[in-house]
Amino acid sequence: MQHLSDETLNEILDHALAPRQCAEAESHLAVCPECAARLDELRALFAKLDSLPDLALNVDFAPAIIARLEQNAPIPRPVRWLTLAQALGAILAGILAWPLVETILQSLKLPSLAEFLAGATSFWLQASADLSLPELTFQTPTLGLDLTSTSLTIAIVGVSVLWLAANGLLLIPRSRRTS
Repeated sequence: MQHLSDETLNEILDHALAPRQCAEAESHLAVCPECAARLDELRALFAKLDSLPDLALNVDFAPAIIARLEQNAPIPRPVRWLTLAQALGAILAGILAWPLVETILQSLKLPSLAEFLAGATSFWLQASADLSLPELTFQTPTLGLDLTSTSLTIAIVGVSVLWLAANGLLLIPRSRRTS
């Protein structure tokens, strides 16, 4: 016979069981003196707790809780827009920087990622004679933009300033931002 859990006994005392579960528990209590004794102990304990006088709190926690709630306030709308502008600026800087990076990589005679992957693929195919996949060639897209290093530097500095400003606003406590 499986005894009733402490949780079930507490639910009996709180009248929180569904009618079917309550009937099953009552029928178990009728045949199990151990569970009935545990239920009587819990009833006596709760009766003693109810007879204790209410104590007044020595400390008022409300101001501390309200202060913490204000600290965790949602991020203001301008800061959210600044974060979005920061992300878009970073994407734009990456797009604008790609032709310059590609030019630098070509002057260094380094293989592009696509060429490296194609070489790795062909090496793998040669190493494993059982596989015979066609060799893929990749061509990187060109934007047709002629960027100098100065314009790229200005774009990167601008995005960095926006990024620092947005993060600075996020890290300043709200109480200092409004004053």
